[in-house]
Amino acid sequence: MSKGTSRQNRKEKFKFRVEFPDYTGEQVEQAADNTYMLPDVGEEAVINYNGEDVTINVNKLIDIRKLGFGNYGSVMLAEVENHRDIKMAVKRLGLIPSTNNAADYTATTDLKTIRTVGSCNFPHVIRFYAGLIDKKENQVVICMEACDTSMEKFYTTMHKMKETQHLDILLKRMVNHIVDALQFLKSKGILHRDVKPSNILVKQNPVIFKICDFGISGQLTNSVAHTMMKGTQVYLAPERIDAAQAPEGYGIRSDMWALGLSTLEIATGQHPFAKMNALGIMSAIMTWSPEPPTNLSIELQQLIVWLLRIKQADRPATYDDIQACPAMKSLPADITSEEAEMVRNVIAKIPDIPDDY
Repeated sequence: MSKGTSRQNRKEKFKFRVEFPDYTGEQVEQAADNTYMLPDVGEEAVINYNGEDVTINVNKLIDIRKLGFGNYGSVMLAEVENHRDIKMAVKRLGLIPSTNNAADYTATTDLKTIRTVGSCNFPHVIRFYAGLIDKKENQVVICMEACDTSMEKFYTTMHKMKETQHLDILLKRMVNHIVDALQFLKSKGILHRDVKPSNILVKQNPVIFKICDFGISGQLTNSVAHTMMKGTQVYLAPERIDAAQAPEGYGIRSDMWALGLSTLEIATGQHPFAKMNALGIMSAIMTWSPEPPTNLSIELQQLIVWLLRIKQADRPATYDDIQACPAMKSLPADITSEEAEMVRNVIAKIPDIPDDY
C-alpha cells in the first residue's frame, strides 16, 4: 500500500459523524448502533437577529462571561465577531452524556426540543437562534436568547438584600408567565419535567419570565408520560417518585407541582427538601402541609398549596384553571412600576460567576 493510499484511508476513518445516545422518547426503539444522527447541524448557520440575517459559526463566537453551569457544561454570554451588537446565550453540551448521571440530560433532547418550541417567538419560552457543532471540542452548541438572570440567582440576592416588599405581585407575574409557557409546551405535546428556579429566567426591560433548558423534556402521549425518575430529585412530584401513585402515568400536574415548589422556594429563600434524597422526600411529603410565608397574599398562598397537593388529582386539572384562579385574576395586566423597580434593584446586585468557577 502506498503512503498516499494510507493517508487517504486515515482521512476516511476520521470523517466526523454527529452521533450520541437518544433519550428523548418514553419508549424508544433502539437503532442498530444505538445512536441518533443530526445531519442538518453543522459548524455554520444563518440566524435572524432583530430582522437581520447573519451567518455565524463556532469560531466567530466570542465569550464575554459565564451565565450558568451544571452537569451538562456551561452557558456563556457571547457576542459574534464583526457583529458586536449581537449578544446570545451559548450553551455547550458534550456529545457524550454525563458520566455521573447518564440520564440527567441529553444534548439531542435539548436541541430538538428548543428548535421546536424556541423558534416560534413565543414570549415566555427562551428564543432559539441556531444549533452548531464544535468538532474540535466534540460539542453541540446551542445559541439562544440571553436573559438577565435566573430566578435561582435572583431570589438568593433578593433575600440577602431583604428586597421583598413587592414579592407577591412579582411571584404572581412569574407564575402567570411560566404557566403560559407550560401551556404552550403542552400544545406541542411536550412536558418540561425540570421546572425549577434555575430554569426560570427573567429579563428586566420589560419584566418578563421565560422557561429554558429542555434537556430532559418528554413527549406526552394522550397527555400522559411514563418515565419516572428523570429530573432534579428535589422537584419531582410524588407520582414521579412512587410509580404506585401514577399507575397510568403522569402529566402536566407534575410540572405544576414543580412550579408550586419553585414558587415556595423563591418566596422563602430555601427549598424545603434540599437535603433529602428521593426516599426521604417521599416519606416527608406524605404528611407535609406546605406553609407559604404570610407576607404573601391569601390568594397566592392558596394557589401554592393547591399546586402542592400530594395526590395529582387534587391539583388543578388544566393550566386554564390556574390562570382563572383568584391569584391570577388579581394580577394587573401591565407590569407595574413596583415590579420593574424591584427587578432592576435586585439584578443590579447579582454578582457575576467567576470564569474559573
